[in-house]
Amino acid sequence: MQRDRRKWRGAAVAAVLVALGGAAPATAATASRTRIDTEYPWTSAGKLDSGLKVAGTVKGTCWTSSVAVSAGDAYRCMTSASLIYDPCFAPETKSFKQLACMASPWGKVTRLDLTASIPDAAKHPNGKPWVWAVQLANGVRCITATGTGTVVDKVALNYYCIPGTGWASIPDRTAEPWTVRYARSYQSKTLETESLTTAWY
Repeated sequence: MQRDRRKWRGAAVAAVLVALGGAAPATAATASRTRIDTEYPWTSAGKLDSGLKVAGTVKGTCWTSSVAVSAGDAYRCMTSASLIYDPCFAPETKSFKQLACMASPWGKVTRLDLTASIPDAAKHPNGKPWVWAVQLANGVRCITATGTGTVVDKVALNYYCIPGTGWASIPDRTAEPWTVRYARSYQSKTLETESLTTAWY
């Protein structure tokens, strides 16, 4: 990923976490700390990072800020075939006609060609960042559910684990490593506590 932009985004997340009394990002994953990472698919020249795999190109519009991530340059978009993509990241350049949509921080990119301008009101306001995706110590990866989550044992589970391996709660950041409450499947009636090796913003 584009390093300067990632450092800037990572520093911004760190500053907010420290201000809120949370943990600052660790420089490397250790047995006792959760590694924090940020992903951004564009270079400073407005080109897609050469290391990304592109799944294809679609056309559509973006009408509101992303539900999946809290970044100010991320949007919720719909294609001409009425398929929703979220998040879709805008390049850093002042004018652009294309966004990069990523279902997960580790997945492929779909290029979205805009058919209309994005409303100014669609941009995220500055505020508390939230975690986009996590990797559990057991190896399972989970992403923010942009639709309806689920509830197990009175705990809201807002992260869908891939591929079809259950649900996780919002991370508990009060101690290192961060932890989540985890349900192994839709049928689970009880929850487990799993530590996080990585959290993506």
